[in-house]
Amino acid sequence: MTSQTTLDDRAALQARLLELEAEHEQLRLKAAAYDAVVEQIDEGLCILQVLEDEHGQLNDYRYLMYNEACARHTLHVKEVGLTARQTIPDEVDQWLPHFAEVARTGVPMHFEQRLAVSNRWLTLKVSRLEPACERTLLVLFTGRPDENADVNQLQALNQELAQQVDRELASRKLLGNLVDHSVANVFAADCSFRLLAINRTAQETFKRWRGLVPRVGEYIPDFIADQPDIVKQLSGLWPRIMAGKSFVDTVAIGLQSDVRHYEVRYNPLLDADQVVQGGFMFAYDITERVAEQQRLEQVEETLRQSQKMEAIGQLTGGISHDFNNLLGSIMGALEVAAQRQTEGRYPDVARLIGLARQDTKRAATLVQRLLTFARQQKLTPQTVDVHALVTSMHDLIKSSLHASIEFQDHTTPGHWLIQVDPSQLENALLNLCINARDAMPLGGMLDIRNNDVRVQPSLADRLHLPVGEYVRISISDTGVGMSSDVAERAMEPFFTTKPLGQGSGLGLPMVYGFIRQSGGQVKITSTPGQGTCVDLYLPKDTGQIALSIANVPTPSWPSRQDKHLVMLVEDEDTLRLVIEELLIDQGMEVRAFAEGSQALEALRAGLQPSLLITDIGLPGRVSGKQLETALPDSAALLYITGYADEQGVAMSRKGAVMCKPFALTALVEQVALLLAGHDAGSNRRV
Repeated sequence: MTSQTTLDDRAALQARLLELEAEHEQLRLKAAAYDAVVEQIDEGLCILQVLEDEHGQLNDYRYLMYNEACARHTLHVKEVGLTARQTIPDEVDQWLPHFAEVARTGVPMHFEQRLAVSNRWLTLKVSRLEPACERTLLVLFTGRPDENADVNQLQALNQELAQQVDRELASRKLLGNLVDHSVANVFAADCSFRLLAINRTAQETFKRWRGLVPRVGEYIPDFIADQPDIVKQLSGLWPRIMAGKSFVDTVAIGLQSDVRHYEVRYNPLLDADQVVQGGFMFAYDITERVAEQQRLEQVEETLRQSQKMEAIGQLTGGISHDFNNLLGSIMGALEVAAQRQTEGRYPDVARLIGLARQDTKRAATLVQRLLTFARQQKLTPQTVDVHALVTSMHDLIKSSLHASIEFQDHTTPGHWLIQVDPSQLENALLNLCINARDAMPLGGMLDIRNNDVRVQPSLADRLHLPVGEYVRISISDTGVGMSSDVAERAMEPFFTTKPLGQGSGLGLPMVYGFIRQSGGQVKITSTPGQGTCVDLYLPKDTGQIALSIANVPTPSWPSRQDKHLVMLVEDEDTLRLVIEELLIDQGMEVRAFAEGSQALEALRAGLQPSLLITDIGLPGRVSGKQLETALPDSAALLYITGYADEQGVAMSRKGAVMCKPFALTALVEQVALLLAGHDAGSNRRV
């Protein structure tokens, strides 16, 4: 190859390159002119490609290009590359047969078709582009609005609205059926308390309770006007509902023989603007729940009392020992006094009688404390001084311990007060002392002390208590102690380490339940062989006055009374004789009876005493309460009883009560007060 040939080839290539560039420019200009024409024409223009599925069936088409007029005529934007099943899936099967026919045959087609997605009619001309195997179509079309579109749209809207109304009605019917067949009593009232609606359950309840059903529009307070307590309760609650409040309350309705308890949920009835238009109530019958709660409370009370009786059983031996000692000293002092009187040594007689009286008071105090501890009563929280309460329990605690156990009371006055039931706290402390005694069979030391404690967050978390101020009562012993496993289970009901028959396993659980019910906590610290300490944490009380446990000072003898007739009914001969002699010495006339029936006969025969002094429980069929009913209205009344429980005489219309044993000076003072009231009443009647 010569250099000339190379030059010729290069020239030819350059010439060809220039030709190609010129052709490219022409094509560019044609394409630009084509694009301009396509975009300027009024007709919509798009190019589609009909697609085959895996089985060779024509089942879709793809948009390859379209002009601006296309969107203007169809009011539907299509994206290049998307298929008809992606853009108009509900209509593709209406359009595809036309396009597939042109793609297969190559015969141009004119037709009109409604495009539902935009409510427009399109007039189309479809042609196939070559090569045929590509199944590419050129589509020219114009569009116009569907004259019936508004009508069709309105019909569709009406149909949708009708369907929505049907659904709403069905929903309301379902809700109405649910409310009507609900176990709850449901009723609604407007702002003026007139009934708006009532369900079937409430109708049945009213019919069973009232014998008739309130009518819609009826004023509810008028319907239950003969139940003023319920009307008052509802009238007090209704303003809260009108203020938009929701709350829960309880009510009891029905006759005494068939009282039903209801838990009522009150709610405001609001409109669409959240304005109160009335109220509606759901009342649930909780009678069985209330009865079950009452049964549970009775069981708990029985359990508390049985545990108390168990503790009293533990005390019996010690009490008997102490009481026999006191009786022995009283008998001995009186025998020696009688001997000294015979010998004429009168100063010794007065001193010995004084000793006997002192021990009598000690015996009376011991019995009174035991009766107070044993009597059954409901929990009544009071403000209590721990030091005063423990001091008052010394005799009981010492009676419960063996002689080999030293009792030390390190409680001190001036500490915070607590709010608890004093008798239950005594019960708890006595149970803990008995447990400590059983843990020291060979003797030891029992210690009780009190402290004020501010429980900080760290300690509160460990004790499961709220942060705050507490009084801690610590009962510690030097007994055998417990392992950590036993200490953890000590509060479990019926858990005991004592031999069978020597413990119920309920002492510590009852203590724990009482302390927790009082807002406190129990903590046990114990080491085997070294002893146990039980700490009772009880919340500080904000009250200022503590329960007084101190004895009332013995009053001096009152002055002698004017002549009054006193009826005395007492079946204990010695006591009756002593009281009779005492009252006669006070200048009174006394008619004494040993039986209630004898006294009743005297009253019916016309005896008009100024004062009746009677025991409550008398032999025979006539009691002190029955004598009260036969007593003249002008007469005063004094009950003397050996029972600590005074509930049986609490209903006396005019009487006072004294519990045996009592000081004779106290008896004379009480008689003087009653007779002074009698004389004042007599003067008023004159």
